[in-house]
Formats: sequence, C-alpha cells, structure tokens
Amino acid sequence: MIYLFHGEEEFGKSERIAALKAKLGDLAEMNAVTLDGRGLSREALLHHCDVPPFLGDYRLVVVEDLLTRLEKKGPDGKQPASSRDFLIWLADYLPTMPESTLLVFNESKKISARNPVLKAIQKLGERGEVALFETPKLKRGELARWVAQHARGKGVRLKPGVAEALATFIGPNLRIIDSELEKLALYAGDRPITQDDVRLMCPYAKEASIFDMVDALGNRRTPVAFRLLAQMRNQGAHPLYLLTMIVRQYRILIQVKDYMNQGMNLNDIASTLKLHPYPTEKAMRQARHYTPDQLQRIYDRLLDTDVAIKTGKLEANLALDMLVVELARVQ
Repeated sequence: MIYLFHGEEEFGKSERIAALKAKLGDLAEMNAVTLDGRGLSREALLHHCDVPPFLGDYRLVVVEDLLTRLEKKGPDGKQPASSRDFLIWLADYLPTMPESTLLVFNESKKISARNPVLKAIQKLGERGEVALFETPKLKRGELARWVAQHARGKGVRLKPGVAEALATFIGPNLRIIDSELEKLALYAGDRPITQDDVRLMCPYAKEASIFDMVDALGNRRTPVAFRLLAQMRNQGAHPLYLLTMIVRQYRILIQVKDYMNQGMNLNDIASTLKLHPYPTEKAMRQARHYTPDQLQRIYDRLLDTDVAIKTGKLEANLALDMLVVELARVQ
C-alpha cells in the first residue's frame, strides 16, 4: 500500500502514520523506518522498500519531503533534469513495489496535481491513497467543528461553546488542541467539559484574555479593559502574573511593529519570533493601533510598575488599576 500525505497540517498526518505503525503490533520498532527525503537516493529508497518484514506481515517506510524536494526549481526557474528523472523512475517503480511494504510519502507542502508520483499513486486504485491535510480555518467555523468532531472521536463530551472557545483561544494548532482536550477530559472526569473548565485549566485562555485586554487598551476602551482585568483576578490570577503577561504582550508588539516597518510579512515575522502565525497575525493587527514611540513609552511605564510593586511602593492591585488607566490614555 502506498500513501501520499501532503499539506501543512502536521497533526492529522502524524495521527495517520501512528495508526499505520500500530498495525505492525509488537514488531513495530523492527519493521518501521523514517527516511529524510531531502538527501535520499534512489538506491537507498529501493533498499528500504524491497527489504521483507521481520517476522511480520508488513514493513512501514515513511519518507519525509522527498517529493517536495524533487518539485523545487533551480536558480534558472526550471526543475532540474535529475529531479524529473527521479520522479519518473519512482512513478514507474511504485506499481512493482512488494505488497508487504507500506510506503508513506509525508510531505510538508501541497504537491502539484501534475506530479507524476501523485498520478501514479492515484492510478493504483485500492493500493494507493492521496490525502491532502489542510489546517481548518478559524473564520469559517471549520476549526470549532474540527474540535467538536475530534472530541467526539476521543469520547469526550463538550458543553455548548467549548469547541468555539478552544478554537478561539488556541487557534489552528491541532496538536495543542488535542493535548488540551486530554487535560480537560482528565479534569472533568465523567461530566462534560464546560467553558469554566477551559478558563481555569487552559493557559491559552488566560493569554487570550490578556490579548483582549491589550486590544481594548489599544482601542481606548477602558471599561472593557477593567472588566477583563476583574475577570482574571476573579479566576485567581496573581497581580504579578498579570503584569508579566501584559509586559510579554507589549514586548511582542514592539518586535512585531519593528519587523512590520522593515517590510517583513506574516510568515517571516512568525518564524523570526518563533510564534505560530495565528497569534502573530493578531499581534500585527494590534500593533497598528500604536506608533513605535507609544509602544516604547508603554514599555517603560510597565517596567516602572513592576519596580513599584516589587519594592512595595504601590500595592499590586492598585498599581495594575492605575496602569490600565494610563495605558488607555497613551497618545
């Protein structure tokens, strides 16, 4: 059986590969291999695919980003002849591969529909599968539907609004959503997970509240900022924790604003800051509310508040209240 799993959504692909590996049973470690396609030769691929399984029925061979590499164009804008030859050879080889081999092409990017290997796998009928894995889009409600469906598959019950909350707080990082569902299910036990559980147990919910408060400050909506601050206090958040998270968010905004002024795009900024594109995009929208000078003055004021609290000059909650009022008035 030959599989082509392609697209940027890694979690779904890893689950499929884990399920294939589970079919190998106790001999999985002996009969499974992962190959780096970025430097893989024909001879090495042929060797691993033609090796018979050890005391089992199947051998799993996972090849990562081979087709992505072979689709790349050279400096002249054309696909190298060696890459074309490799693809043609591979398309001819696949129908002759031993049926005891489960071959998976795990590609981090979407493969062209014209790719000869993709076409060859599609022609194999029941012996081949091509699956595109794309991250669900938050704005179309796809992500919340994915959360609800994934929870049902795990036997986890959700109260209304929980799927939407997790989708909003975490964004399109399916692996983290899966991890948070596991944690919330353990906490809730036999009962359904509620939105209060999410706010209590999910750190991303607290970060989202901080983001919303900073967003309210940027839009000069002081009452909304105070309401969000009160909510986080009622949930038991320590004043110094809240201040630390506010400082972190404004530090990100300063960096994002600087990179935006340099002409960097979303993906470049996310990669440089080692952030997921989802919170990076939100930060870019937020940074537009401020000038670089305003952000620097805010950051200096945050540091002054930190010193005032730690030296006992101001009581922590009073210091935060004064800070919120001042930040909403920054000109």
